[in-house]
Amino acid sequence: IVSMANNGNANTNESQFFITYSKQHQLNKTYTVFGRVIDGFDSLELMEREPVDANNLPLNEIKIHYVTIHANPIAENEQL
Repeated sequence: IVSMANNGNANTNESQFFITYSKQHQLNKTYTVFGRVIDGFDSLELMEREPVDANNLPLNEIKIHYVTIHANPIAENEQL
């Protein structure tokens, strides 16, 4: 599940993206879910193994260079 939140500073375009491996109900009504990962799990595994500091921030910058957007690739009856 992919969700997004701004950094808390008003009138900025800075944001954070959260990619979670399962539903995170504690994030409901706090963050906007806007997608689902359906491919590229090898990339997620690489990001998961990236070393982090005491604040859980990656020691090396992680960049997403491109994404492919599919229109309703998996029709399901449940909400994201």
